[in-house]
Amino acid sequence: MKIQKDLNAQQIKAICNVLADTNRGLTKTELKRLLDQCYIAAVDDGSINNGYTYRIGLNKRDWLYNCMINEVNKHHSFEKIYSFIEKALNPVSYTSESNRDKYNFLLEETNKALLLAGLFISKEGRLNEVTQAKTLDEVDRRVNNLRRQLRIRAIHHEVEKYCIKDYLRKDYYDAVFEASKGLAERVREITCLTSDGSALFQKAFAKNDPYIFFNNLKTDSEINEFIGLKELLESIFHLVRNPAAHTPKVNWKMDEIKALDILTVISFAHKYLDECYKMPGK
Repeated sequence: MKIQKDLNAQQIKAICNVLADTNRGLTKTELKRLLDQCYIAAVDDGSINNGYTYRIGLNKRDWLYNCMINEVNKHHSFEKIYSFIEKALNPVSYTSESNRDKYNFLLEETNKALLLAGLFISKEGRLNEVTQAKTLDEVDRRVNNLRRQLRIRAIHHEVEKYCIKDYLRKDYYDAVFEASKGLAERVREITCLTSDGSALFQKAFAKNDPYIFFNNLKTDSEINEFIGLKELLESIFHLVRNPAAHTPKVNWKMDEIKALDILTVISFAHKYLDECYKMPGK
């Protein structure tokens, strides 16, 4: 999806200050490589070292800003700028454990600047349009508080995958709706069944002919746990997915606390599904 929003000079400067941060940002070599990949011209930084004259040029933050502004002024387009940001925060570049802190810093601080422009970059490295933040307090609440709350509650990554973009838009209706649908998709992935909702859960967790291998179903405790997981999944659909599917969005009230509570329950179900496998022979 093509981004329709533009960045002003202050927003570009703030993003460059993060990506080219002296201590935790990308190196000049890394920045030059990304500029080449995005076909953005690397402007002269003013440095000289010819054996006779030596002069220190612009610091990399100001140099990167000049590269970005030159690109916008020359082509009157932000397309390559947005491509640069996505490539700079592509998680594949930070897979080593030593780079995780660097990635988390760059992602969070870049998003603080982007939110004030009505943009947000996901953990997958994709730029999306979101509701524009108006104040720094709102930026902190939408970036830091959300991350903190998800970390405190140990929200499952499958929940984040389905709802994080909607949550940051403060669209709690869509966030919990999409996260609840993700449970059914997870069961379909495990069982290869194609049905949905109660029919899916009833067939997948049929006690006498299950499609899901969760435990041995020998003791009363094992049987109760097996049935409990099925009923938990059905309850989530009855409480969240079905009402949201059949109630006009304007009439279905959802605040942040309630959304977090529901997402926590959905996360709990996903953690059980982590231990489920397809029954052999199915």
